[in-house]
Amino acid sequence: MALQIVTKKRFISAVKKITAFLKQEWNISVARDFVNLVNGKITLLASRPNIGATTALKNTRSVLVGKGHQNKLYYRVEKNKLIIINLKDIRKNPKRNRYHQ
Repeated sequence: MALQIVTKKRFISAVKKITAFLKQEWNISVARDFVNLVNGKITLLASRPNIGATTALKNTRSVLVGKGHQNKLYYRVEKNKLIIINLKDIRKNPKRNRYHQ
């Protein structure tokens, strides 16, 4: 049984920011491909929520997203819900990433 998907505002904001950058620097098809990769990963997580690695925060997991695996999607499972928390660029300063172990 697939879980109900709930997205947080900061996740939506992060996806918008990344797609805007991809449109500006590359083109709209690259941005669309990225969104499709993210949606595919979320669909996979809804059916198999335990595939992600544990993080420093309790009950929070992460999976790599993107062709070059530059981004991590952070999520939590509560009862029958898959809560998508955030999407972060892992190439940036890891000390500032509160999910980093």
